[in-house]
Amino acid sequence: MSSLKILKLERITMNKNKIPYKYLMNLWRTFPSYPTQQDVIYELSVYLLKDGRPNGEFSHQTFNSAFGGDWEKTKHKQVIESLIEENKFQETGKSSGSKKWYKIKDNPYYP
Repeated sequence: MSSLKILKLERITMNKNKIPYKYLMNLWRTFPSYPTQQDVIYELSVYLLKDGRPNGEFSHQTFNSAFGGDWEKTKHKQVIESLIEENKFQETGKSSGSKKWYKIKDNPYYP
């Protein structure tokens, strides 16, 4: 008798009820305070979702892909550094040597 494995694939999506209005209306980049910590977390969450890693791990290379190659020359660098310092981007066990991997701690956009 052969065994049959059934794989259940769940589609993981962001909780739309938790997404602030400024993102739904595509307005956040027009505010003078852009980018805030909330903006970076939202943009990174959207990037990871599109990349097939919803609420997944990311590295500095991911920042290049999500925010452009010159993100370190913009306010994004300061905001990302503050998120790491405040442990909102939590280092994961995947880190090795000089390559650090992070995960968003308590991501507000996922159930």
